[in-house]
Amino acid sequence: MAKVNGNNIRLYVQGDDLSGDANSLDGIGYSSTMLDVTTLDVTANKRITGLGSGTMGVSVWFDAAAGRSHALFTANSGKVPTTDQNVLVPMGSAEGDPSIHMVAKIANYDVDTGVDTAVSASASFESSTYTPQFGVMLTSHQDTHASTTSGGTVDSGASSSSGGSAVLQVFSLSSGTADVKIQHSTNGSAWTDLISFTAVTTSPNSEYVAVTGTVNRYLRCRSTNTFTNLVFAVDFARD
Repeated sequence: MAKVNGNNIRLYVQGDDLSGDANSLDGIGYSSTMLDVTTLDVTANKRITGLGSGTMGVSVWFDAAAGRSHALFTANSGKVPTTDQNVLVPMGSAEGDPSIHMVAKIANYDVDTGVDTAVSASASFESSTYTPQFGVMLTSHQDTHASTTSGGTVDSGASSSSGGSAVLQVFSLSSGTADVKIQHSTNGSAWTDLISFTAVTTSPNSEYVAVTGTVNRYLRCRSTNTFTNLVFAVDFARD
């Protein structure tokens, strides 16, 4: 894959698209505590990994409208948010492009302004359950399914045996109930369910789901049930 610029990066948090407010993402990634286990019989430090952590900083233009950055960073109520946030960062605009997702809490939120400047703000996320996961998009930035639809096939090149995790971001649903699944296949033609998200009846919302065991080579998303105009994004990261 060729090097890329930042034109196709997006930021989705809890079913809200903050891409129109954010102007930069800083340091989204992970770190691990390194534990010293040096022994007498060596001439250099020996280390093993300890607890992992993940962080992401985001700079935004202040926007107090519903579903925008200020509402989300203040838990839509003016209070400090304390619950987990599902964060999804598509790194490209197509199915199969890289993605990053994490379950995190908002660690800080700061608003900056001056006499003759646009009001800006910054926030940071710190992982609360898992370190950030690096996966692939199973939708484009956002897909719209008018009714039951199967997404395109993403070829991972090989199967894996250690499970994985996924984040679903639901931006809107016109009516009905939508069931969103991630399916996998050994050959790209015969599909079985890998992940079934909680039935979608409202928006915006988001869900993180982890699975164990074998994940076959080919992946796709699929929406079913009776609904109209589901707008959503989903990715999957293998462990």
